Amino acid sequence: MTGGQLPPIVCGVDERYARPLCVLMESLAAAHGPDAGLRLIVLHHDLGEQASLAIDRNAARLGLAAELRQVRQAAGGYPVSGWVSDAVYLRLAIGDVIDEPVVLYLDADTLVMRDLRPLLHRQLGGAAVAAVRDPQNPVIGSGIALPGWQSLNIPAGREYFNSGVMLLDLAECRRQRVFERSHQFLVDHPDMVTLWDQDALNWALEDQWVRLERRWNTFALSPLVDRGGYYHADAEPFMPLARLLADEPSAAVLHFAGPDKPWNVTYHEGPLRDIYLRLLARVNAEAADEG
Repeated sequence: MTGGQLPPIVCGVDERYARPLCVLMESLAAAHGPDAGLRLIVLHHDLGEQASLAIDRNAARLGLAAELRQVRQAAGGYPVSGWVSDAVYLRLAIGDVIDEPVVLYLDADTLVMRDLRPLLHRQLGGAAVAAVRDPQNPVIGSGIALPGWQSLNIPAGREYFNSGVMLLDLAECRRQRVFERSHQFLVDHPDMVTLWDQDALNWALEDQWVRLERRWNTFALSPLVDRGGYYHADAEPFMPLARLLADEPSAAVLHFAGPDKPWNVTYHEGPLRDIYLRLLARVNAEAADEG
């Protein structure tokens, strides 16, 4: 960091996630108050004018310094499945389009519940990435991550991180060729990809990453845990479900990972959805006033 400036927060979105990004921005402002010096860089392939304008207006209203940066789409595309689009790979372009010592990447389906500055000031000690173990796929061989791990000579039991929240030392990422190797993995092994960029990054880093406390990427499990297939029972010995559920009230970053989102009518009612909908209502009200 130079001159006391905080590292920027980076998000990647497509049209579907422009409104959730505005909700995330609302939570950022609520958690930090005015004049926190937060900066936001939004990566996208081809956001329309209306979505871009909505993001700019929301940032100005909240006092956030926000910048939209268009990223060239990867030729030929990478594997996508389930509820994601190729926007999930935007974070792999961070090293090409951002010239900062350190950045904090946040998925657009997160809410910031507490001050991020302790994380933004975190020293990585020569590591390229700091992240949180994935609660559904905490280790290789448990869950669905990297299904070709045996043929890739990855040892069973190696810890596996979630890429929805990552503190990145970009100089180290370049030195270790993290993004280049991730791209190459996706080209060479598309049949061994279940969790998209996350599988590629875990392969590229070869277990050399800083473990962050779970509060920096706390999955919103309680509304979804009774749905079959969402929480993998073989993760229980490594990350007991009761402990994960107990983490939710103390989350610094709450992550609505998975196919169902709190802005959908199918999402279970409860405290976490209420938190999200209150912030969404503010965004919608401001959009209606501006419209």
